[in-house]
Amino acid sequence: MLHVFIQPSSNYITGDLRYYLWWMSSGQPDSSVLPEYPLPVVWFMRTLYWAGGDTYFPMAFSMTMLLLDAILAVAMWHDGHRAGALWWIVLVPFLGPIMWNRFDMVPAVCMGLAALWYRRHPAACGAMIALGAATKLWPALLILPMISRHRAAVRRLIAFTITGFGLALASLLAGGWERLVSPLTWQSGRGLQIESVPATIPMLHYFRNPHGDHTVRMSSYNAYEIFGPSVASWKSVSTGLMVLAVALAIGLAVVSWHRNGLDHRTAVMADLVIIGALIAANKTLSPQYFIWWAAPTAMILDRVSAEAKDPGDSDALSWARTSCWIVAVLMAVTTFMTQQVYPLHYQKILGGSSSTGWLLVSRNMLVVMTFAACIATLVASLRMHVPAQPTVTPARPRHAALNER
Repeated sequence: MLHVFIQPSSNYITGDLRYYLWWMSSGQPDSSVLPEYPLPVVWFMRTLYWAGGDTYFPMAFSMTMLLLDAILAVAMWHDGHRAGALWWIVLVPFLGPIMWNRFDMVPAVCMGLAALWYRRHPAACGAMIALGAATKLWPALLILPMISRHRAAVRRLIAFTITGFGLALASLLAGGWERLVSPLTWQSGRGLQIESVPATIPMLHYFRNPHGDHTVRMSSYNAYEIFGPSVASWKSVSTGLMVLAVALAIGLAVVSWHRNGLDHRTAVMADLVIIGALIAANKTLSPQYFIWWAAPTAMILDRVSAEAKDPGDSDALSWARTSCWIVAVLMAVTTFMTQQVYPLHYQKILGGSSSTGWLLVSRNMLVVMTFAACIATLVASLRMHVPAQPTVTPARPRHAALNER
């Protein structure tokens, strides 16, 4: 990671940090700062800026992300069955230094801890999902597969509601209604980002003829977007796919309610499917988004490690475990290819180099394959029809095999 960071391409990695610092030092009120993000993000940045000032803000930011990374790894090692922690440790250099130079580590850690504490600490699980939603909004959908009439699910939903409502109310009082909804209005006005899956076909046109009808340039939304005759159609496709992604999340909530809750593995797999649908359908895609997808994946491997200790595995359980490992492998390869795209070959991709364009196309194909693997694994897990288990008390011995069948 240090070797990657010292390359000239690392200017792309630190670009967002310079952007954050510019806002923090602008002297503007919180209600006007970073309108593309929820207000709690501004409070978080203000705290780091107070601690580091103009000179040490980037260091304070990166060290905080590194600390959150370590907290998640230690939590998995201590409360889980360690396979997830080991996979997470391997994954970090696969995605590279961007892990510690974007605040997406915050919602990722929230999602990872929520997945880890799904059974052991349902209230903390709900609170973590709400905290993640307070920084990126989309994690709010992840509570849907956890809804049921089960007592633990009720505790989870109450904690989510109280935490989320409290943060939303604080944001409303501090910034007003317009600031509360500004992340949504900002997102709705954005164009087709060059790294997104729906932009794959227009980008292929661009790689074939960089001086043709399709062009790439920095938009007013601080992102490289593609412009051309087919872009409007693909934006419409993206909008339709996003509607389907939300419908999928609601459908999983219905399934969970009908079954009175999902078992641990199935609930986390459902969240992975939702995240994958949002990433694959979105008209924007940045490399740090894969941190969101990776953290719950580590939890899936943790569940597989626990179940592997149970005797008498059925064929369905064996297939479910194998599918989970396939998802993890595809996720690791996808993150590795993402680092090749950004930052290592990003300049050539912007220039329309056909020799490096295959990196972006291959990565997007891997995104679709990983999403398909998540769906297949979820279907296999649902077919086992395992009911939700009661909450595990903290007094239970660490690293005990949890019988979830």
